[in-house]
Amino acid sequence: MANEILFDTSGFFALINERDRMHNKAVAWIDAQRRRIRPVSTEWVVGETCTLLVARKRPHLVARFLNYVESSAALLLVNPDDMLLRAAKAMIRQQAEQSYSFVDCISFCLMKERSIRNAFTTDSHYRKAGFSAVLV
Repeated sequence: MANEILFDTSGFFALINERDRMHNKAVAWIDAQRRRIRPVSTEWVVGETCTLLVARKRPHLVARFLNYVESSAALLLVNPDDMLLRAAKAMIRQQAEQSYSFVDCISFCLMKERSIRNAFTTDSHYRKAGFSAVLV
């Protein structure tokens, strides 16, 4: 059985954007881990990734990213339920000084819920929150 790994916005961005400084590392890591991992993410991360692509002047990559997400048989996309959203709100209330985004808090709570230890991300907040960030 494959290990679940949380795919974060910065990981998706590095994977899809050939101009990103972490692109080659992201592609190489995915190639090396194929069939050993089960990518997990949230609809909120998908939305945040689309927004980042547009903000970073890469809007032409939005359709390619969405096609990738929608066609992936391996990727488990979670739409946060009320319980997960309440947990994320509690977390951001308690740890606002950590500068975590609300989307990060949703991801952290999902990771705790599913016992996921690793994130496909360049975001150092994951390490700060006690997880492993494979692209940091």
